Amino acid sequence: MRNLTAFVLSGGGNLGAVQVGMLRALLEAGVVPEVIVGTSIGALNGAYLAGHPNLTDLEGLARLWRSVSRQEVFPLHVRCLVGGAMGHRDHLFETGGLRTLIRRADFGYERIEDAAVPFHAVATDVASGEAVILSVGSVLDALLASAAVPGVFPPVTIGGRVLFDGGVVANVPVLQAEAVEASNIYVLPTGSEDAYHPPSSAPEMMHRAMILASRWARREAIKEVSQRVGLHLLPVPPLATQHPSLFDFDATDALIDAGYLTTSRWLQAHDRGAFRSPDPSMAPSHAVVPVA
Repeated sequence: MRNLTAFVLSGGGNLGAVQVGMLRALLEAGVVPEVIVGTSIGALNGAYLAGHPNLTDLEGLARLWRSVSRQEVFPLHVRCLVGGAMGHRDHLFETGGLRTLIRRADFGYERIEDAAVPFHAVATDVASGEAVILSVGSVLDALLASAAVPGVFPPVTIGGRVLFDGGVVANVPVLQAEAVEASNIYVLPTGSEDAYHPPSSAPEMMHRAMILASRWARREAIKEVSQRVGLHLLPVPPLATQHPSLFDFDATDALIDAGYLTTSRWLQAHDRGAFRSPDPSMAPSHAVVPVA
């Protein structure tokens, strides 16, 4: 195995804004990735970083997040909503707005293999239930597949395989990072597993069900991988676990700032040798390796 430093970005919908602040703090501290692995919204953030792996360009990702609205990502079309509810369609929302958002990101490359930093998006095979690592081909298609929440967005066919959201089986894709030869892994969670408010719509209920279904797998994956490689689990700011609706993008700036502040403090604690695992339920005490 090569000694690669990886950034692993988890899924989490609108909570993904917190990863922008986390990335800013890491890059400021001189922690840079040699490989990037992301699931769902973490794949979009990771794809941007893979094309713009520097602190100056990271502001473009923050601007992208500030431009996002519920109407763009979750457009309300009566025909689609009724068709989904009646069982005539396998999804509630079309991906036109999501496609526009991804194109607006301007990654600087169109095919994954052309990214400045090796990048891998993670999706789920609908037929087998296996995690699929997307390492070549259209970055647009890969991100649409990785973020296709079952029942909310349509699945995507790539290479003859029907794929939907990677968060179903690998919301925190540390096993996949290990598979691409990473041995020093920084995990950037969103707090989506701990953020809760009573779902008020069908899409929110579907998203919540997916998150709950992946919780056990996430914990086991982190525990397993941490026994073989260096794993650094960044803490989730409290704001991320208190954030309300899947459709609410009003707290973007606050989430970015919270991610930055929490990660900066975490890095300072490392420097003082005073780091403690931020969430024992996700990573047991022996799972976290101090930053070199």
